[in-house]
Amino acid sequence: MRIAADASLQPALAAAGLLDVEGVQARLAEAAGALGRAPIAVAELPEGAGRVALRRLRRGGWLGPLLGGALAGVHRPFAELAVTERLREAGAPVPRPLLAIAWRRGAAWNAALGTAFVDDAVDAATLLAAAPPRARLRRILAAAGRAVRRFHDVGGSHPDLHVGNLLVREHGDQVEVWIVDLDGARADTQQGPAERMGQLMRLYRSLHKRGLLTATGGERGSLWFLHAYVAGDRTLHRALLARLPAERRRLARHALLYPSA
Repeated sequence: MRIAADASLQPALAAAGLLDVEGVQARLAEAAGALGRAPIAVAELPEGAGRVALRRLRRGGWLGPLLGGALAGVHRPFAELAVTERLREAGAPVPRPLLAIAWRRGAAWNAALGTAFVDDAVDAATLLAAAPPRARLRRILAAAGRAVRRFHDVGGSHPDLHVGNLLVREHGDQVEVWIVDLDGARADTQQGPAERMGQLMRLYRSLHKRGLLTATGGERGSLWFLHAYVAGDRTLHRALLARLPAERRRLARHALLYPSA
């Protein structure tokens, strides 16, 4: 077994059974998935220390089912823990990273990652599927645009930025958004217009794939998001729009592979 954990919370994590394989496996057996997200288990820490969102890391691709989701090595959970910490320290809207654990099963590895559970938050896919009214929708999309812009500005790069990887918390008219599930993400990278637009359009394609474009107001909703993202930066706005023809061709190919739900 290999493990890394937030030093300030180690006693609480140990008391909750999150620093041993049996305890983590028991928690993961209770994991449930929201629309568009990997299943997570929520563990309560003692003495009011908060809650942990625990997510198993799985191998993707054609080998994934053959290996039961097991990993070939231990790099992924600890890399995600480290990049999440760097991004959070830089001011990116990501949850607090708490622990990474990996354990061996035969020749393969199983692993899980824990972050601070964001109370009262809902993933954006679930929220949009409920068709919020126009004024509320505009606040949500604008907050999402600002959050992704801040993530990019501090050097964040997300390889799988989709609508299920945005967590939204509303307090009246105030909206907060977090970017989650940073497996394979990078920090301290220079995000030029091509890289930024590629990730923004990946987010847009995820709306199409899940049949949520109508729920976001279509092109109108996209403009609300984009205006918040560029925040009056005309140079960035022009540079992003210059990438649009190429991204529209990619979107057309994507639509053939993934007809709208």
